[in-house]
Amino acid sequence: MSTTLTMLPKSNVLLILWLLLTGLACAETPAENLYSTLERRLQALNSLDIRYEARAESDNALIEGRLVWVKGDRFFHDTPEWSVCETGREQWRYLKTQNTLIRENISEQSDWLPEEVLFNARKNFRAVQLENRPDGDRVLTLEPFDKTLGGTVTLTFSADRDYPGALDLRPPDGTVMHYSVMVWNENGPIDSALFTPPEVPAENLLDFRGAGTSK
Repeated sequence: MSTTLTMLPKSNVLLILWLLLTGLACAETPAENLYSTLERRLQALNSLDIRYEARAESDNALIEGRLVWVKGDRFFHDTPEWSVCETGREQWRYLKTQNTLIRENISEQSDWLPEEVLFNARKNFRAVQLENRPDGDRVLTLEPFDKTLGGTVTLTFSADRDYPGALDLRPPDGTVMHYSVMVWNENGPIDSALFTPPEVPAENLLDFRGAGTSK
């Protein structure tokens, strides 16, 4: 039995080599794959309601918070001291102790907020490392695309979940904020009243939208 070897033209050989090299270059690392999977999961949602406990590394006091996202990029972030909401091109902030409402056009937000990491991180962060721990937890590390900025984000996935149960934000200023997810509710009903700014006395309204005319 004889074997016949067919010689490919040189151009075809080069094309195959180029395709192989391109495929290898484009292949995702395990860290990138997990982050892409999370991104696709979030993009498929109609809403997400997260309840969390947060603490700074320098302070053991726990803060309970709530983060709500609705398709159309409407955010509501609530803590005991303040609420922040984005609807369309407007952002309002309510300072609870001062009973003060601030309304303004949306500007560039800090990258070091849980909502930015979950929904907008692809434009600022890249997945660089995935650690598989003995207990089954997976710890995903993100870094800014611009390494000169410094700072890292870690997302911890437990063995039985494909969404993060904890987030650690380490911005360049050296502060560390740890968020533990207590409730992760996908596609549940969301009260539209959350996105309506509270009523405050006229003297407690700071309106920086457009020419600054209060509405």
